[in-house]
Amino acid sequence: MTASAAQSRWGPVDDHLLVIASGGQLCDDLRRRYPDWGITSSDSYLSGIEWLSRQSPRAVVAFVEASDSRLPDVVAGLREAAGEGTRVILCCRPEAEPVTRSAVSQGADDYILYPLQGEELDRALGYTRSEEWTLKMPGDVPAASMAELNALAELLAHLDAQPSTVLQRVADLVHLALDADGVTVAAEGGAAISGARVIEPLLVEPVRLGERVLGQISLGPRSGRPYGPADTDKLRHYASLAGNLLHSSRRQRHWHKLAMTDELSGLPNRRYLLHFLDEVLARAGRERFRVTLLIFDIDDFKLYNDACGHAAGDEIIRLAGELFRRHCREHDLVTRYGGDEFAVVFWDAEEPRIAQSHHPNDALAVLERFTRDFRSAEPSGIRKLTDAELTISGGLATFPWDARTRDELIRRADEALIRAKQEGKNRIVAISPCDSRLSDDA
Repeated sequence: MTASAAQSRWGPVDDHLLVIASGGQLCDDLRRRYPDWGITSSDSYLSGIEWLSRQSPRAVVAFVEASDSRLPDVVAGLREAAGEGTRVILCCRPEAEPVTRSAVSQGADDYILYPLQGEELDRALGYTRSEEWTLKMPGDVPAASMAELNALAELLAHLDAQPSTVLQRVADLVHLALDADGVTVAAEGGAAISGARVIEPLLVEPVRLGERVLGQISLGPRSGRPYGPADTDKLRHYASLAGNLLHSSRRQRHWHKLAMTDELSGLPNRRYLLHFLDEVLARAGRERFRVTLLIFDIDDFKLYNDACGHAAGDEIIRLAGELFRRHCREHDLVTRYGGDEFAVVFWDAEEPRIAQSHHPNDALAVLERFTRDFRSAEPSGIRKLTDAELTISGGLATFPWDARTRDELIRRADEALIRAKQEGKNRIVAISPCDSRLSDDA
């Protein structure tokens, strides 16, 4: 067996990973993310499966390649060997995402893209970072009431909210803690008021992050009793707390945006698409409007990559995203689904649904404009290909006629995409019996 313990300390099941990869970079990345965990490395699927027959780690992280024809059987074997208590996570580069996504159905719990994104990895492993935000303040912290602690807990639970919302929650927390008639928190270009407007502040404390001043908290008078030294101390601690909260909030929004954005195209990615579909389908069910999903890919994309290099392929991906975004309405969603696949969500409020209604004409109009411009585009990276013409194949499915759930809608659009490929490419196929096709004759 070639699997070997990468750390001498074997932790409990929840603190151990099996990593299956031919190189050591993935292991190194995981060690940096989880320095206190045990990591066992294996350079082959067979040795990994053999090790799993004797141990039960928190998860198996297996790096996969798009060219691996054995992948479905490998995933099924890992699932059987891992048992119920161990998660099976596949890891791949973006170009291998379509193949990896298909293999998940053979028994994997999830897949992640490489290079790794920390929060995505945590979610895949089912790991919650209690230490993600830690408040450190010198001296004794003044006692806080249960109401203050509850308000602070609510604020911490929503640090990824909009900056104005976080600032308002900070102002409300200080207002509650100091019992002032009014509180103003001004920081990082914004301001929030809780209670009465502060005209002539009685107490002012800067909001700092280290040596940097982010803003200030101003307190107006309070009814019944003056402020004392304990109140001044409490305000100082809350100002320090506010600096840490605002910093943590900014970081969470930053990482959340990165996790939801495709680096190459700048479009929202598959994660964002799934989240958006959940929301818009729930709303469509309540308000009775349709949602149409288009999944398309670039015909013969591998040809461009092989003939002109990956830089040319990247240029085509960016061009497709830019053109489709330009032709869509502002509220429609254009995403990069993975590899050379894109997904577009067309949605629009309308009158109550009518049985046997056709697919939205606006989606087909967008597709006609896009395919015309895409076909005539001349990316610099592919000009050396003679008679090269960029085309797409895609599938359309519409809620509620073709599907009732997110996963079913994606599956039906995928089925239509497969039919478009089988019928000769360079066309869009709708999954409903009332098919609408955009072909090379359009």
